[in-house]
Amino acid sequence: MKKLIVMAAVALFGTQVAKAQISKGDILLGGNVNVTAHSDKAKDADKKNTTTSFGISPKVGYALNNNWVVGVFAGTNFGFAKDINDNKAKTFSINPGIFVRNYQMLGQSKFAFFAEGNASYGFGSTKLNDVKQGSFNSFNVNVQPGIAYFVTKRFMIEGMFGGASYNWKQDKNELSGAKHNYSDFNFNFTNEFALGVNFKF
Repeated sequence: MKKLIVMAAVALFGTQVAKAQISKGDILLGGNVNVTAHSDKAKDADKKNTTTSFGISPKVGYALNNNWVVGVFAGTNFGFAKDINDNKAKTFSINPGIFVRNYQMLGQSKFAFFAEGNASYGFGSTKLNDVKQGSFNSFNVNVQPGIAYFVTKRFMIEGMFGGASYNWKQDKNELSGAKHNYSDFNFNFTNEFALGVNFKF
């Protein structure tokens, strides 16, 4: 009788694990949230400089098969800064884009490694003391690794690392109309980490 119970439990567990994967036709709905805060204060100063930013990136994907998912996302970011002279700066940006992701399950576990490539076009503005100072446009391409854990067969938590990225940005000064272009390439797998969730339908 005990052997029968153990065998039934193993069979049930195996079935749950087997279902913890991506299947063709699945819809993934999720995203990630990031918050950063920084402050510094000079010695003997009464006030300090502070910066805070908050971002949310919802995304939806469609599974082409057990490994490949394609989809769209929209990253947003809100930034706030205040200096020792009580000047207040605000920034806002939105980055809609597309992504493709490849999942590789780790054996029969509920863990999966994935690699994601994405591209986005961004735009936003900056204000100082509620007066618009400038606007900007950007183009970004990223390749990022990550790991996902299937809490249930329909709910995942995931972590993404920095990866490699190319970024282009054009700033426009609202007062003078002058434009400046910037571009850079980053290769960083250790200093950035984002936590997210996905629901599978």
